Amino acid sequence: MRTGIVLLIIGAIFTFALRTDGSWVNTRVLGVILMLGGLAFIVRARVHRRTVVVHETDADGVEHEERKVVEESGD
Repeated sequence: MRTGIVLLIIGAIFTFALRTDGSWVNTRVLGVILMLGGLAFIVRARVHRRTVVVHETDADGVEHEERKVVEESGD
């Protein structure tokens, strides 16, 4: 999540604080791209995914394996 916050801050600086005219880069567009990337990092960090493996043995002694992907909210 820290990476997302850092990208948001740097993007805001590029968008709102810098007033430079580069011939090959538009600082406002770069800032918006960085802020969107930071937002994506933060959203991604809020959802935790993990794989749960369940091993079960039935009455005949046959083992079954079941894999589930569990998504947990970061709240």
